[in-house]
Amino acid sequence: MRKSLLVVFVVFGLWATMGLAVEQPEIEARVAPILEINGLKFKDLNKNGVLDPYEDWRLPVDERVEDLLSKMTLEEKVGQMFHPNIASGLLMNVRLPVQAVVERKIGYLLNNGIAEPSAFAWWTNAVQELAEGTRLGIPILFSSDPRHGAVLAGHVTGQQFFSGWPKREGFLGMAATRDVALTELYGKVVAAEYRAVGLHMILGPIVDVMTEPRWSRNGETWGEDADLTVELATAFIRGAQGEKLGPTSIATMPKHWPGAGPHDDGAGRWYTYPGNNFEYHLKPFIAAFKAGAPATMCYYSGIPFADNCAVCYSEYLNNLLRNELGFADIILCTDWGVISRVGPLRQDLANLTVKERYLLALNAGIDQFGGESDPTPVIELVREGKVTEERINQSVRRLLKLKFQLGLFEDPYVDPAKAAQIVGSKEFKALGYRAQLESVVLLKNNGVLPLPEAVLEVSAGQISARKPKVYVPSQTYTYTRFGVSTQIVMGVDAKIASHYATVVADPKDADFAIIEIDVGGIEIAPERLEPVKKARAAGIPVILALNFDRAPTVITPELANSVDAILAVFDISDEALLDVIFGRFNPVGKLPFQIPSSMDSVLAQKEDVPFDLENPMFDYGFGLSY
Repeated sequence: MRKSLLVVFVVFGLWATMGLAVEQPEIEARVAPILEINGLKFKDLNKNGVLDPYEDWRLPVDERVEDLLSKMTLEEKVGQMFHPNIASGLLMNVRLPVQAVVERKIGYLLNNGIAEPSAFAWWTNAVQELAEGTRLGIPILFSSDPRHGAVLAGHVTGQQFFSGWPKREGFLGMAATRDVALTELYGKVVAAEYRAVGLHMILGPIVDVMTEPRWSRNGETWGEDADLTVELATAFIRGAQGEKLGPTSIATMPKHWPGAGPHDDGAGRWYTYPGNNFEYHLKPFIAAFKAGAPATMCYYSGIPFADNCAVCYSEYLNNLLRNELGFADIILCTDWGVISRVGPLRQDLANLTVKERYLLALNAGIDQFGGESDPTPVIELVREGKVTEERINQSVRRLLKLKFQLGLFEDPYVDPAKAAQIVGSKEFKALGYRAQLESVVLLKNNGVLPLPEAVLEVSAGQISARKPKVYVPSQTYTYTRFGVSTQIVMGVDAKIASHYATVVADPKDADFAIIEIDVGGIEIAPERLEPVKKARAAGIPVILALNFDRAPTVITPELANSVDAILAVFDISDEALLDVIFGRFNPVGKLPFQIPSSMDSVLAQKEDVPFDLENPMFDYGFGLSY
């Protein structure tokens, strides 16, 4: 008995000693005083000279959340539930953050702006300083859409400060690599570069499954295989978040719950399940939540069963997420403008006011309103007794917890000088370039590739070598995203091509034509194929690079037979494309989707079922090497 008691006391003593061991986190304050207690430092966020539980980083997160929640006014609580747009760089506006953070007490901000890294970091620090100066000093959580594409990062200009990876706003290129380890590294790089400039969440990854070729956002997915999506998306989440969320993590927000791939006829705002395949589209979300993703975003569209509501207003889908599947703590955020711009789909709900839409969404379990900036309607709903404050507390608990987990209450600030060193570093760019190379899928090669870097000529009995002559035409497209239109010049840049070959203006003077076109949609516009016709008329071999921006496109037998080589690319740099074409890298990419051979086959397939195209021109998983 005495021996047993001794063991218990020793174990208890060791446990107590370990429990007392604490590691001082990084603390930075610019407005709030610093409290020093027993040699440890804490931020006095509410400036009352006392260490409150929510300021004590030694306490469990849930305890800190409850203490802070008890101190917050209704306005401060509701402000956490709003997630509007705000931008640095091109829109360095001082008034906007003052209005959002100080006046409206908003706690989450989407920043898709572009700026040089040190300026970006300076700007986010300035907004955090505003937040620290408020009554309770609650820090801002900054989010961003994916911004690591090698082309057109940030949707606004072609300026690229972050390391360049395939696909400007999605993950289709990474799916083509099939490289799980590199995808996890991608998550780590995104986290490091985001945190360096003061960003804390990525509004992604998209884990919708591409089962309907006509849906305009297929280019942002991982393709049509739910299992591949699970494998790669969870690898990205592991990289971005680490083993658990902390001061070096970024939070992920997989979207669009419960899977936006199966749109009726590929367009409109209703999902459809003619193959009874709803659960197939849930698989990546379940895996993402199990991997630790703390949030998800619901889309604008509606489900054709249960309550027949738009997703963000559906009590059925909330019950599925939180009760049936058991993910009770997931933050559920609307897509941008669902409340103010789009509203419900069901005819009997069509005339609801904006305030009534908020009520419907709150009853459906929504925690946060993406793209909305005026908390007044929700505050009024509580004061009118239509929503309880406890219902507000349920959402705010989840939203505050994430900020504590990311370490923002201790130090939300970043070092502008370090940001300039980390963002777009040589190491990160090298990883991104490797991903670009691995993402290229060689679809056809009649022996023309790889192109030679020297051509032998025999003249007057003498043999000489010269660079090959290439024809690299370009076309200008207008790209529109979120209402912002950008002029895109599609085609290999002649200056870059000149490092590999001699560039000529007339295909009749060329040895080869390298033609890159943006497929644009499910069918290629005839005018985009004019350079192919011109090169064929000159009688030279044609290498066609198809940039799959938005969707798989129909490649007819006629088009496939009219060229000598075809490559599928995903918003990669000209250097990466040319390195593959000239054999400096042997292509390894595999198609993450089927490519249809006719529009009739697209019309005949089922929107919710993968791999069901009849006679695809190139099948899922196809890809050649040299």
